[in-house]
Amino acid sequence: MKRGGQIVEGKKDKDFISTLRAHGLQVTYQRLAIYQTLYFSMVHPSAEVVYQQVKKRFPMISLGTVYKTLEKFYDVGLVDKVSPITEVARYDAKTAPHHHMVCLQCQSIMDTAGSADEPTMSIAGHDGFHVLRRQVVLQGYCTKCKAGYMSSGS
Repeated sequence: MKRGGQIVEGKKDKDFISTLRAHGLQVTYQRLAIYQTLYFSMVHPSAEVVYQQVKKRFPMISLGTVYKTLEKFYDVGLVDKVSPITEVARYDAKTAPHHHMVCLQCQSIMDTAGSADEPTMSIAGHDGFHVLRRQVVLQGYCTKCKAGYMSSGS
């Protein structure tokens, strides 16, 4: 992966490539660029935002290709979807357990600091329900939007 013009070799690169290969998916520069865009993003971008970024490096890539690739990545566990208050899916390459804070005004999504320990809850008696993914979303107002919310008297 590139970071600041340097190639960064590391566990994430190897995980990415081995996960693609393990699921019979070809390793391509376009897929790597899509994953890099997500991995280095702090804003949990939508497919359209990823497309705009990747298109700078690969002008011939289509929005449909980006959508399909993101869905494949989601299916094999390389990325998570974060779409707590909008109909537009947002993506996160950081798949280790963590929570999100979502601004109800500007719809920014931020990772929470601290532990993402398993919440205490029981699924006993739910006919063997098997949990594949879980997500905790905290909704409120970011620092920028909080000022406007508080001054409106709400």
